[in-house]
Amino acid sequence: MNKKLFRLKAVSLALLAASSSAWLLSGCSSAPTQTVAAEQLAAQSIITSPNDARQYQTITLPNQLQVLLVSDPSAEKSSAALSVDVGWLNDPKEQQGLAHFLEHMLFMGTERFPDPDGYHTFISQNGGSSNAFTNQLTNYAFEINNSHFDEALDRFSDFFKSPLLLPDYIEKERHAVHSEWSMMRTMDGWAMLALGAKLLGDHPSNQFWVGNLDTLSDKEGSKLHDELLAFYQNYYSANRMQLVLISPQPLPEMQLLAQRFFADIENKDLASPRPDRCINFEQHGPRLVHFVPSSEMQLVRLGFTIKNNLEHFASKPNEFLAHLIRSEMPGTPAQQLKAMGLVDVVSVDYDPKFYGNYGHFNIDIHLTAAGMQQRDAIAAIFMQYLELIRQQGVDERYYQEIRTSLQNQFNFLEKRDGFGYALQLSDAMQYYPVASVVSAPFQYDGFDAEAIDTLLAQLVPDRLTVWHISQQEPAEQELTFFDGRYSVQPIGEEQLQAWQQPLLPLNLPALNRFQPESFAVQHSEYSQPTQVLNEGGVEAWLMGSAHFSDQPRGHLLMQWHQPTAKTTAQEAVMHGLWQLIFMINNQALLQEASAAGMQLQPEGEEYDLVWRLAGFTDKQPELVQEIGRLLASEVNAQQFAQGMDLLQRQLRSFEQQMQVRQASEGMRTTMLGGRFELSAMLEASNQISLEQLNAYIQQTLAASQLRVLAQGNYSQADVIAMAQSLRGSQQTERAYQISPRWQPKAGERLLVLRSNPQDDSSLARTQLLPNAGVSGQAAAKVLSGHLHQAFFNQLRTEEGLGYVVQAGELPFNDHAGLAFYIQSPVLSAEQLQQRVDRFLQEYSEQVAALTEEEFNRLKEAQLLELRRAPNNLTEEFASMRLDWLRNRMGFDSKARLTAAVEALTLPELQQFYQQVALSEQAAALQVILQGQAQDQAFRPLPGFKALTDLTEFHQNF
Repeated sequence: MNKKLFRLKAVSLALLAASSSAWLLSGCSSAPTQTVAAEQLAAQSIITSPNDARQYQTITLPNQLQVLLVSDPSAEKSSAALSVDVGWLNDPKEQQGLAHFLEHMLFMGTERFPDPDGYHTFISQNGGSSNAFTNQLTNYAFEINNSHFDEALDRFSDFFKSPLLLPDYIEKERHAVHSEWSMMRTMDGWAMLALGAKLLGDHPSNQFWVGNLDTLSDKEGSKLHDELLAFYQNYYSANRMQLVLISPQPLPEMQLLAQRFFADIENKDLASPRPDRCINFEQHGPRLVHFVPSSEMQLVRLGFTIKNNLEHFASKPNEFLAHLIRSEMPGTPAQQLKAMGLVDVVSVDYDPKFYGNYGHFNIDIHLTAAGMQQRDAIAAIFMQYLELIRQQGVDERYYQEIRTSLQNQFNFLEKRDGFGYALQLSDAMQYYPVASVVSAPFQYDGFDAEAIDTLLAQLVPDRLTVWHISQQEPAEQELTFFDGRYSVQPIGEEQLQAWQQPLLPLNLPALNRFQPESFAVQHSEYSQPTQVLNEGGVEAWLMGSAHFSDQPRGHLLMQWHQPTAKTTAQEAVMHGLWQLIFMINNQALLQEASAAGMQLQPEGEEYDLVWRLAGFTDKQPELVQEIGRLLASEVNAQQFAQGMDLLQRQLRSFEQQMQVRQASEGMRTTMLGGRFELSAMLEASNQISLEQLNAYIQQTLAASQLRVLAQGNYSQADVIAMAQSLRGSQQTERAYQISPRWQPKAGERLLVLRSNPQDDSSLARTQLLPNAGVSGQAAAKVLSGHLHQAFFNQLRTEEGLGYVVQAGELPFNDHAGLAFYIQSPVLSAEQLQQRVDRFLQEYSEQVAALTEEEFNRLKEAQLLELRRAPNNLTEEFASMRLDWLRNRMGFDSKARLTAAVEALTLPELQQFYQQVALSEQAAALQVILQGQAQDQAFRPLPGFKALTDLTEFHQNF
């Protein structure tokens, strides 16, 4: 179960990329002690970045389990991940979703650790987190405080030796899987993946991967529990597993841990279960799919089924072609079609192993309303562009450009968190040679024209499915397990011939002008943000890096501070539209910058106009100058119509997103000024003209105070020059002002209840202790892990009320709070609020029963995290960025919180919970989305005041 709370932006580019991610989440336990000799793999050295000081070693245990050991003396937590070479492609037809179901069941206790909550509770109480997912593989992982790594490995390894897999927990986990499916069923990305697999006929990928109460059930000749045990026995074997351990311990000690806990996992000497069934493409041929999504996307997809070509990972034919196809350099299809107002953006998505022995290579062309009328011509243009690439595009110059970009990234590869890194490596070990498990994404060993030509030979009509995706498609057939209608028809010879007729003169892309030429390092000696410019409405701060001063990277935050820029819904729409149009119209620039190791993105949405530029600093001054010019440029009629159409479709599609995320967004919208509900945004969007938008842009820039914060590889002169290049024709000097927000009062209890078109119901609730300050926030932080585990165990594991069940801290200004999130296919909205309210009462007994030992363990876990050195410059920048945006110029929020956690006592924590959850001193806010499947009757909890108009509520901030 993923522990991170949801964050979502009200206006985003989400609709531009139909999600094709397919992660399934869950959670759980470990093993006896036995020391056996390990056989070290023949001196294969792992290819690592020059920027990576960790030590690596690979071993194969006698049971043929391969292990990668990573010794990181600076790691303040230890991590482990184990991947099993089995997944959704191996489900029996009689029990579809079984691989995913087994992933859930594995956490429900082992012979030595039978408590189904024991593993999660142990991990949580010792500063850790855990996760698991099923796709083509099944991957399990955890991280934990270093002091408890041994015991965690003991529990973890036992999953793969003696899981109980008791019938007693089958019903609970069936409902958990069903809840997960219920949450996903309206998601277009999942529906399109399922339909894509269905089109492959009798290939093993053509089945239901998630599972629900119908597919995971007793049937004639197939008993679920028997099938579960058989699946574990038939597929879980040491020789099909890959293990990664990351720890500060020396490699010899880590090798002993691997031997002790994992060497006695049974080796059944199983052959790889990956599918090898061939597809007869003559029986498929080119075809046209009409698909009606839940959201208002408008898309033409050219979907090619390709042979799994992972063996060419080091010559990267997929990335070579994707680089050319998605380019918006002058003369390319994407650039010309966008200039004609037909296309919003072009993206390429490929996964050569998605179907096992086959994969997909998708060209996604996101269309404007005008583009919807030209779909056949647009498809033809891209097919002609593929022919141009065949004739002229297999050019070593592009290899050199891509290789330079990847090599620069790898040479200065930033460290990531150990938990995510362990998952990444255990997955890579299943697919790449051991020596390349770290380097594979960046390794580009040579120009291989033959590999590129082999791929191009598969991007042909016989392997093509053209998707027409919109809500106006002629489609009669219903998908079985996901929302969506479709129809399929062959593409005739006449259409294929029409694709041969030239429609546009096309060019291949020019080379990148933003590749860094210098990696010289010049970090400032300032140890915290120091103001280096304050004149004429322009301010700039600079800070060097305390941890990464040898890196040629930096983060630049640019803020046009105008605190009243989003006072009305119309202004909020124009603000979002301005950013959206900037992103659409400057994709070429953003692509070029990204390929050169620089990322530009909007952020700090609760503030005003804030953009962050991060990456190599050598060419940032040139890029910043372009940003300033382009932000102030006039929007023309075509750009306005295109941007407004996309924005309105995004807004109308908001209710098709994951419902609990909508509830979380509803809470943010209630608490923060400058945010408006969906109905208000849609109404306002219909009242805005091109002239109003252009006037708003110029007025906002002129009324803004320009603020810049830089950390990393910048000189003072660099920062001053970049700030001045952003100045524009006019800036306004003003005192800094935080956007207005809710000021909760003692005893205030607010309810936002809204109807939602999905079947499930969701709740987001926060309990706040007004003006509790940093001491209250420290108590909330220390309690957060324990609270989440209790909430999850009770409502998710024991009662099976939903798949997404989360709780944690919610700091809000100077207030201290706790937050609760749940999406349920089981309870009505009224029942959901009652159950969460009852949990608040029940949990007080667990808090009162905490011992000093348990409290100290919870406290130490948070202190370890607070004191942990950042893994990369992004993490180092995070706390400074937040203080700067909140105008806390002491830049000491993290230090103050750390001191408050150090000083916290158990009685103070227990008193805090009583005050924040159960006393009249607390304020409460709950946002409830009432789904359609349950009883619609609703009575608020006593004392809760319903908010029917959030705009009116915001006026009282």
